[in-house]
Amino acid sequence: MPASAREQFGTIGASPNGAGKPSPEAVRAQLDKILASRAFAGAERPGRFLRFIVEQALVGNQLKETLLGVEVFGRNPAYDPRLDGVVRVEAVKLRSRLKEYYETEGAAGPVRIDLPKGGYLPCFEALPGQPVELIEKAAAPPPRRAWWTDWRVIAPLLALVVLMAGYLLARRSPHRPAAPDSSSIAVLPFVNLSSDKENEYFSDGLTDDLINALTKVRGLRVVARGSAFQFKGKNPDIRAVGRQLNVATVLEGSVQRSGHRLRITAQLSSVADGYHLWSETYDRQLADVFAVQDEISRAIVGALEVRVAGNPGRPLVESSTQDLEAYNLYLQGRFHLNKWRPEGARKGIEYFAQAIAKDPGYAPAYTGMADCYTWLAVFGWNAARQAMPQARQAANRALQLDETLAAAHVSLGYVKALYDWDWPGAEREFKRALELSPGDADAHFAYSVTYLTPLGRLDEALAEIQRALALDPLSPYKITAEGMIYTDRREYDRAVERYRKAIELDPFFYHAYDEMLGVEAVRGRPAAMDAIMQAMRAAFTNVDDTSFRARVAARQGRRAEARGLVERWIQECNRTQRPGKSCYAAQIYASIGEKDLAFQWLDKAYEERNPLLAYAKVMPNYDGLRADPRFRALLNRLGLGN
Repeated sequence: MPASAREQFGTIGASPNGAGKPSPEAVRAQLDKILASRAFAGAERPGRFLRFIVEQALVGNQLKETLLGVEVFGRNPAYDPRLDGVVRVEAVKLRSRLKEYYETEGAAGPVRIDLPKGGYLPCFEALPGQPVELIEKAAAPPPRRAWWTDWRVIAPLLALVVLMAGYLLARRSPHRPAAPDSSSIAVLPFVNLSSDKENEYFSDGLTDDLINALTKVRGLRVVARGSAFQFKGKNPDIRAVGRQLNVATVLEGSVQRSGHRLRITAQLSSVADGYHLWSETYDRQLADVFAVQDEISRAIVGALEVRVAGNPGRPLVESSTQDLEAYNLYLQGRFHLNKWRPEGARKGIEYFAQAIAKDPGYAPAYTGMADCYTWLAVFGWNAARQAMPQARQAANRALQLDETLAAAHVSLGYVKALYDWDWPGAEREFKRALELSPGDADAHFAYSVTYLTPLGRLDEALAEIQRALALDPLSPYKITAEGMIYTDRREYDRAVERYRKAIELDPFFYHAYDEMLGVEAVRGRPAAMDAIMQAMRAAFTNVDDTSFRARVAARQGRRAEARGLVERWIQECNRTQRPGKSCYAAQIYASIGEKDLAFQWLDKAYEERNPLLAYAKVMPNYDGLRADPRFRALLNRLGLGN
């Protein structure tokens, strides 16, 4: 660090521009305001960091990175900042919060507290024109550090205190309840620190791999990807994350990639106090990425004292390929699929195909391809008769290569349920996935939504989706799925509450709006439908409300208008060549009382093998058709007659 940068913070109140120096009382008053501000709300660790450096500066103590690591962030006395960059990382976060505070509610404050880059001593400035008591221009020399502020003296004492506290806690009365859910963890998205921002797919993929590895550990509850990624780019406070996700520990980290070199930093923190339980920095070759993932996973298992079932020596992260280029292509495919947009799924197929071309034995790439084709078919972007056989072929190939791949069983289960209507076969695949990976939220989701719900086993479906939500509590997709089950149970108020929760988490999650609109259409509430449509128009472009206006018109007795609107909607679907409209058309005709047309479209949906037809037994949209013998015959053809 340049000498000038160190010198300007040598005494309390020094200001980089020569402005007046505030008194210690004024600084402490300003510190209290900062810590009570919105910028620091719930931010326990940055607040603790700021208070410590301010108080140390006010009494004239020097601040070294080692001291901060031990005193503020709970590192052991042997802490080496060259190997663990927690202080540097937290300093960046603290500067960001201070900047936010002084740009908003602190703009008119009498004292400015800054943490300049390149050091850890804050500077204090009395802003012009403010009634702040100033101290003498010539500051007194800093007092000699007392023994009780010297970390070299107190660290061994602190270690002894910690050991004694642990001993006493271990002997505490068995009637006192232990901390709940101690073997639980959330892996937050690793931050991409590479100069190339396009490497974001790599840091996301590393996070996914760690989540998947830890999910295999029996007795460890791991929050699923959907909820963990809600915190991406938000710099959250660890204790707030713990409360929201109901976990005891949180893993954070960063990835820096330069050519064939990797630097991965990871730190495991306790939610109870924000202190670090473990941290490490890995400087490796890119070829070592799988070994690093396994080392991190095992270090976490060791820190949490969780027993690994089966063969303890078996790697938690096992590479399905030795071709790093194939692995990179696979990560890019997953990155695009996880956007859950048709263009993302199609891009994902391209990347997975390239990965398979590099390594034809790469099982996860086939699973990713199967998921892309299934998603495109279910949401009507590709014809089911084209996409679903490709999904089946890819899932079967993945299982030929690795029968223990739980995700591949889920992928094949989707095809068996939504395309083959092979319910015993679907049940076998989903149960095998849960046997292989009982902590997999997506497997619980699939079993609930794609098997139990279509069969009308709605109590079991609700219990299963709630198991998924216990692992993935902030997933808009799974919250919406819970709402759909409430819809099928005709518990409409509860359904709407879940859809609103999903929208609260993600204001651009179209599926939740669409399902909520459908509920209000079934209930015949035009005013509520209109309010939802206004919200959708504000959030999205090109929202087509033709089908819902048709339902409103039918409810109000304007059948000719309703029929005209439906025909116009079908023409638009034909013009844009979007398949998958047959089930929607049948539902709309059923809602406006056109039974014969509804059955014509249901027959068409059956011929197309439309995946949404699997829900005919439970969806309220078909209630007006259930007394018709043709509907019972349809359910029998779908294997849903019992």
